[in-house]
Amino acid sequence: MTATANVNGTTIAYSEQGSGPPMILLHGGLGSGATWQPVATRLADRFRVITPDSRGHGRSRNPGGALSYSLLADDVAGLITELELDHPVVAGWSDGGQIALELAVRHPQAAAALVIGGAFHDFAGSGLRDIHRKLLAELQAPPAQAAHHDEEVEELKALHDDWPALLEQTAGMWLDYPGLPDAAIRNIVTPVLVLAGDRDQLVRLELSISLFDLLPDAELAVIAHAGHSDPLGEARAAAVAFAIGDFAARRGSPHTPTTSRNDP
Repeated sequence: MTATANVNGTTIAYSEQGSGPPMILLHGGLGSGATWQPVATRLADRFRVITPDSRGHGRSRNPGGALSYSLLADDVAGLITELELDHPVVAGWSDGGQIALELAVRHPQAAAALVIGGAFHDFAGSGLRDIHRKLLAELQAPPAQAAHHDEEVEELKALHDDWPALLEQTAGMWLDYPGLPDAAIRNIVTPVLVLAGDRDQLVRLELSISLFDLLPDAELAVIAHAGHSDPLGEARAAAVAFAIGDFAARRGSPHTPTTSRNDP
């Protein structure tokens, strides 16, 4: 099922499949909810899986003409309210993981549990801002000079109505993001699964481990033979769906007791 919801001053498009406890899957930058499909179909036998297009992406509108992780997190909180979801599990990969981190800080009661995949809270100190700047330069370069395969870029462009506008707005979000301080991460009380690819060239495995170490109630899952773009693809979808589904089944209730990793 595909539908739209009026949320936070814009129209958010989303797809929904399956039944059971609610789960929202947040896509990465320059993607859309459709990129979660290989994983979503594997989760839909146990969960009500909702895959929105972030503001300005895919079929969702962005009347304000600007993007920020905090704004996108507010959109997710608004979608949860609009759809009357009872403490869903919210899982995000890449930019979606960054949005989920912002959701945890800005709306700590919105989700029962979070999955933070391929994301890190400190863009400046980690080198992520420089990596994003290089990626943007490659995406904006003439095709003959681009390091990325034309086919990959064309697949991204096909997801959106206005690729130039999205690229410009995303550049502002990536390069201006102030990040979240370590103290804010330490104050996240929602259970979190930190999901990482062991070959992630963007958010390196050691960054995911650092995030895991900061969170007071966290688990860590590492997807074998997975770079930054692999966890949402068909080849690694079964492993990713298993990790998310197992965590959600155990920690997806807001009434699940919290157990410190330091407890015996």
